[in-house]
Amino acid sequence: MISARAAVLLLLAVPAGLACGDEDGTADRFRDGYNQAIERLNEVNSSIQESGEALAAAPGDEIGREFDRIAETAARTRAELAELEPPEQAQEEFDELLAAVQEGIKDIRAAADAARTENQNRFNEAAERLSESGEDIAAAEQELKDAVESD
Repeated sequence: MISARAAVLLLLAVPAGLACGDEDGTADRFRDGYNQAIERLNEVNSSIQESGEALAAAPGDEIGREFDRIAETAARTRAELAELEPPEQAQEEFDELLAAVQEGIKDIRAAADAARTENQNRFNEAAERLSESGEDIAAAEQELKDAVESD
């Protein structure tokens, strides 16, 4: 059995949602689509937090399955986000967020694979990369919020 406590709690910095507005409604439509797309990630995050202790004590293959489920949810969410049209002034930041989420998905899958190996060192390394991805996602989302809210 591997110790997954830290990784379970740091899986992915789930975007919190955007709050913005503009005169022609472009930013509002983007915000609404964005918030709708990330709702599944928020639900997964809540589920992880509720079952964190139990999952942390689970066998590696069970942890791996949970990480796979999270990766699939994140991939679907990223696909939904990619279909949105951000306000013109936020396109670069939006692209950076999509890239950060893609990297996070890759790191979640690496953590799933590492958990299944029952190799604690490999899992710790994957969890560290995942934590860094979470920080990158949070930073990219903040930059997107700032760009969307600027006029």
